[in-house]
Amino acid sequence: MGVFQYSARSTPLHRMHPIVKLAYLFLTLAVVIFPYRATVSDLAAAGFWALASLALWAVARVGLRPLGVLMRVLAWTFAFIIVSQALLYEGGHVIFSLGRLAFFGSDIGTVTDQGLFWGVVLSLRILAAALALPLFVVTTSPAEIMGALGQLRVPAKVSFMFVSALSFTGLVFKLWQEILDAQRLRGFDMDAMNAWQRARRAYVPVVTPLILLLFRKGNDFQIAMDARGYAYPGRKTPLVALRFGAQEVAGLAAALALFCAFLALKMAWV
Repeated sequence: MGVFQYSARSTPLHRMHPIVKLAYLFLTLAVVIFPYRATVSDLAAAGFWALASLALWAVARVGLRPLGVLMRVLAWTFAFIIVSQALLYEGGHVIFSLGRLAFFGSDIGTVTDQGLFWGVVLSLRILAAALALPLFVVTTSPAEIMGALGQLRVPAKVSFMFVSALSFTGLVFKLWQEILDAQRLRGFDMDAMNAWQRARRAYVPVVTPLILLLFRKGNDFQIAMDARGYAYPGRKTPLVALRFGAQEVAGLAAALALFCAFLALKMAWV
């Protein structure tokens, strides 16, 4: 199962109305765009929201593989952010110095504790954002997403484009892995190459068939849509009947409570 692929389970999160999960997405967006500083309160708040998302992954019971794939992708990003902020951040106590290294008017030869701290805060902020959207996708079927967006009076074409984009994201991950496996059977192993070899000649034999396969899949998708009468001008009927009940009210209340706890942590040491 990919990171952006629906996984059918019978969990409270899977049974939850998609609008509640969309509300959690928008609350996560608010958490991410909130102004942050290199303070203990901001570190605690960002870490709290990331831990809440990890707890929801456990509730969803979708397995560790999608989470592992996501963390492997983010690991290099986190390493770059922490190292760059440790070198570029001005202020704080010096941990060690590499000498005077001028870079656009800044000294990048000094590593400070505030720089490392700010890098960790930014990484947790990105982690909180990166966990929310895949969680929504793996616990919500495309039919449920279409039905929920229809209840929100989102135009059918916009809903269809959104769902198609999510589906094609999972398809790209799947095709990428299949192409890597096929090339590995032919003796072309990217994992055995160093960084220079990958940059010079590793990606062309993988990216080229990926683009061609995506064009073919898109053409097949268009034919399937036409065969099912998607362009018919009549009123669209939802495939799944969605109801908003007591469970959804409790879910919204829990999401708002988490957001209030985030605000409390963020303001605690101001």
